[in-house]
Amino acid sequence: MGTIANPELSVIRYIAVIIGGGLGAAARYGSTQLVNTLWVQPFPLGTFCVNALGSFMIGFLFQIFESSRIPGELRLFLITGFLGGYTTFSSYALESIRLFSEGQVKQALLNIIVNNLAALVLAGLGIGLSKALVS
Repeated sequence: MGTIANPELSVIRYIAVIIGGGLGAAARYGSTQLVNTLWVQPFPLGTFCVNALGSFMIGFLFQIFESSRIPGELRLFLITGFLGGYTTFSSYALESIRLFSEGQVKQALLNIIVNNLAALVLAGLGIGLSKALVS
């Protein structure tokens, strides 16, 4: 059985993920509620917005962390914790299935296409922007 090189550091990393995840989930809930209050349509815009923003931020922060000496705990807090809690693949999947089951096939397909394309494009734009700012 192996030993943990630095158990204190391991605990700090878990705490960073737990706190970041809780804050990200709370931010997701607030953001989604705000958008859905302003947009009352069948398309789940609130989930789309948090996933799009989260995708951009994960690309941006990933590149920043790759080109700097920022502590790993901050990376875990922001990317794994906060953005992991902020974005929501499960809600996106459920909303897509709900749209299909309600016979809103066009809205469901639009949700699937727009979420996937936006996430990829925005993650790439985030990486590109952070490279441009760091260079």
